[in-house]
Amino acid sequence: MKVLAVGIISALVGIGILIASHDAAAERIGDLARVQGMTDNPLVGYGLVVGLPGTGDTKQSPFTRRSLVSTISRLGVNARDLEAGIRGHNVAAVMVTARLSPFMRKGGRFTVRVASVGDATSLVGGTLLLTSLRAPNGEVYATAQGPVDASAPGRIGERVRKADPPEGRRTSGMVDQGGLVVKGVPVAFNGRHHLWISLDRANFTTAARIARAINAATGGRPAVAEDGRSVQVSIPDAARGNVVGYMARILNLRVTPDRIPLVVINEQTGTIVIGKGVRVSECAVSHRDLSVVVKGKRVVPPAKDRSVPLTYLARSVTLRSLVSALSALGTRTEDMIAILEALKASGALEAEIRVVG
Repeated sequence: MKVLAVGIISALVGIGILIASHDAAAERIGDLARVQGMTDNPLVGYGLVVGLPGTGDTKQSPFTRRSLVSTISRLGVNARDLEAGIRGHNVAAVMVTARLSPFMRKGGRFTVRVASVGDATSLVGGTLLLTSLRAPNGEVYATAQGPVDASAPGRIGERVRKADPPEGRRTSGMVDQGGLVVKGVPVAFNGRHHLWISLDRANFTTAARIARAINAATGGRPAVAEDGRSVQVSIPDAARGNVVGYMARILNLRVTPDRIPLVVINEQTGTIVIGKGVRVSECAVSHRDLSVVVKGKRVVPPAKDRSVPLTYLARSVTLRSLVSALSALGTRTEDMIAILEALKASGALEAEIRVVG
């Protein structure tokens, strides 16, 4: 049985666990919120990934052959009569998705994601053919093409998700900087009478502090906190010809946010970010071959046929200490994520968990 003292932190960053130590200090409004209208725009398209080593769609996905024939025909090759003879095991039909950032203009580059829609067994080694990407209104705003990165997940610090398929059988991936903007999304601010600042995390106290800071800096009352998410800002007549400059000054004002303890988990990359002040109350955790007890009492005994690593933690310890101890035991990131989610579900984790990726 292994008993570890807590407090081992130095190795955490190298294995995908980051400790975010933020004191209650003033921050820029622009780091806490954004001007409404500066949201990403979802794009989607249907395309083909070619060059696969026999891992593409089979005849059970007939739409892939039809799509390939259509693509070849558009390039000036008459392939209509050859459709029945096309095997297509080196081709896979995919859906391509992306989010177009605001203010991106024609010629801008961005990363896209691809996912198989047929019965392909892997996209490893494939290349996405030129694909049109459409907005919800049906208009084409971008195209995408390039080599697909369907890298296999590994251990801590590498891409990892629950129920990952074995290496070489990845049916989704990314095309790094493979997206090309062909039509920008216009966003006009000059001449506006009102703008709204939207907080990244809804909080009544922070919204009220932002409104007070703006009013104090402008010498009037142009800002009103409408709720915990939105602050309305009235644009004075003198600034309507340069709303961008006016809002830039406002977004550079500093306020002290009302912090809520937060744990951010990225299941795609296997990264865990722990905010300051996250604590764990009295509990006992048993996960696979691990047994962790808060308050120094082991509730779940180890199996008789093997020695289960056991970690003792004082009551109401910081999550930083818990993660340090688990890391010292060689815990995989996916197991760490499962333990954190179980702690939250039981009410022992005194923080909000946000899963991204």
